[in-house]
Amino acid sequence: MEVDGLIRVNDEEMEFCGNVLELLLSLNLNPQVCAVLVNGEIVKKELWENLLLKDGDYVEIVSFVGGG
Repeated sequence: MEVDGLIRVNDEEMEFCGNVLELLLSLNLNPQVCAVLVNGEIVKKELWENLLLKDGDYVEIVSFVGGG
């Protein structure tokens, strides 16, 4: 049985068990326009599916928005 870990996402605590891509999708974010840092380190998009988040991780998500 998997137990959810407690992580912080942009200064909000949440329970989550999965990888970076799953986190973005669970938050209804478009992965094509996001950058992700885990514990202060930028995570390349090609690693998102392989990087499992664990209890205590701090995730920063930045979404790019076009305008003009």
